[in-house]
Amino acid sequence: MNEHELARKIVQRLNGGLDHIKQGTLYRLQTARQAALDRCREVPQPAFNPALAGAGFSVSRGRFFNARNLIAMGLLMLSLIGITYWQYVVQSNDIAEIDASLLTGDLPFNAYIDSNFEAWLKRSSQ
Repeated sequence: MNEHELARKIVQRLNGGLDHIKQGTLYRLQTARQAALDRCREVPQPAFNPALAGAGFSVSRGRFFNARNLIAMGLLMLSLIGITYWQYVVQSNDIAEIDASLLTGDLPFNAYIDSNFEAWLKRSSQ
């Protein structure tokens, strides 16, 4: 017996039992089947939230974008901008002043007497 014959016999057996089912039971089965088909036909809605597996909080429920977290993220961004500004602008000005003093000869006399400074000059010229 192949699969098609087996399936045909099962369908005949199930259809033969339909005659013995009460009308109320048949109606409940039909509505349950229709509800299941409707759930299967629903198109899943795309999720516009980032997937954070195991992050410990639910982004999809809106707990991430509350005022406290937004303020904390803003302060973090401001501090990162401030650190970047300090590193590139303030420190580069200090280095530029030292370089300019070296090139123009405006360094104090004690800087030339310092043995470490003289060793540094020798190493940098090589």
